[in-house]
Amino acid sequence: MYRYFQLLIFLFVAQLLKGQGSDYDYDRINIGGVMDFVSGLALSPDFETLAISGVKNDPFYLYDWKNHEVLKKFDIGNWYGGSAIEYSANGNYILLGRLKYADFAPNKDRELDFEIIDASTGEFVKRFDAHHSVKFSGDEKYAITLSGDVISFINLETKKNEKSFSVPDATNSVAISPDGKLIAVSHKLYEEDAKQISQLQRDKKSMKAALKYKQQISIFDAATFKKLYTVNELYDITYKLSFSQDGKNLFCLSIPHLKIQNTGNSRQMYINVVDMTTGKPKRRGFTSVANYEPDFKLSHDGKLFGVVSRSNRFIELHIYDFESGKMLYRFQQSYRLFEKNDDQVIAMDSKMSFVFLPDNESVMMTMGNHIIQWNFIPKD
Repeated sequence: MYRYFQLLIFLFVAQLLKGQGSDYDYDRINIGGVMDFVSGLALSPDFETLAISGVKNDPFYLYDWKNHEVLKKFDIGNWYGGSAIEYSANGNYILLGRLKYADFAPNKDRELDFEIIDASTGEFVKRFDAHHSVKFSGDEKYAITLSGDVISFINLETKKNEKSFSVPDATNSVAISPDGKLIAVSHKLYEEDAKQISQLQRDKKSMKAALKYKQQISIFDAATFKKLYTVNELYDITYKLSFSQDGKNLFCLSIPHLKIQNTGNSRQMYINVVDMTTGKPKRRGFTSVANYEPDFKLSHDGKLFGVVSRSNRFIELHIYDFESGKMLYRFQQSYRLFEKNDDQVIAMDSKMSFVFLPDNESVMMTMGNHIIQWNFIPKD
């Protein structure tokens, strides 16, 4: 019944793919059975293996995307809405983060379940229930976790908490730089800091609203836990922090509190960028309108930025020039009721995950019970 419920509610069975431009260079790939839905994608650091997570009891796959071959299949996770997935820096571990069909509890801190598995065997390593955030350290020695106000370093070999520190009023997000030297943490705006912000000093009403609805990001020394500085910017409710692979940029995904939305759309989200060479926010940023926390990634050469969004009806993948912020390519996942392709039912889900491939000219993305390889720069 679960599969048929998904078909009726989320999918509308079968679809026509289209996007910006008249012709699309893409391939549709079915990894498992016709009724197996995929929820998350991650590309191994050596670019050889695509990790693919499913929903509910659907299997977890390790897939040779170049030769279109399933390498291994595991039964892990088993979360109703599926999981987001992420490789550790050297590819030895995989982090699964539970996805929910009701992804946002508006205006509240969010707690999720996480699991870490051995990337080669699928064996269970460690589980974290009701945590705000979990990240790998660059040397793969630790899982950095945020639970309540406490950031902990969990040794992945001993499974023990080796060290920890607290950040008062921490919210949903923690991130550690690739070199392991810096930790970024989102937290509520502190009154003593708000009093130093000139635009708030002049307006008591703005001060009150900022203290209630805005957050900030502070950067800590990962060795001493000393706070180095707070980024000079006010953010909305922060759901995710992540460093770029070279550590030069920090991405912040946030959504405004419902009471201060500038539009009637409660799903308007922002991905802001902090220049970590200066510690200052960059002027450019990116937006998304999505039903769920949107997947976003920087291409391997650092030139392109991809983010999941949607139009009035369909899920879309937007690809921008990272430096200018100009949208270059757009892929729209649309459908036709009961349409089939090669005698296979094509079923839509309401979430999308994607990865840039190493050529920086193509991506792989989830689409219901299929994977799509889209060459946004068409192959000869």
